[in-house]
Amino acid sequence: MDIMITSKNNEKFYLDKNVITVGTSPACNFQLDLDFEVLLSIQYDFSIGNYVILNTFSNKKVLFCNKPLSRLELGSVNKICFFNSDEFLKIRVLQRIPA
Repeated sequence: MDIMITSKNNEKFYLDKNVITVGTSPACNFQLDLDFEVLLSIQYDFSIGNYVILNTFSNKKVLFCNKPLSRLELGSVNKICFFNSDEFLKIRVLQRIPA
């Protein structure tokens, strides 16, 4: 599967990647501009055949549907928000059509 990640000021496309890190550290695959530390991990879970997102630091300022996020099985489009911030994270799981 392919994933498109969009934030307030950035957008990246990932092709056939099993683990993607998203956070405030420059070492992350996708970097966020926040006033607090965040580390999210998007991983492919082979047991369910889908991607999940994990809030690695268990930061309660990471929100999905206005509730703190700990783990989420990704649908086709997912929007993650951050408490008291206009930063957001939109994750789209794309299915490639064979040629």
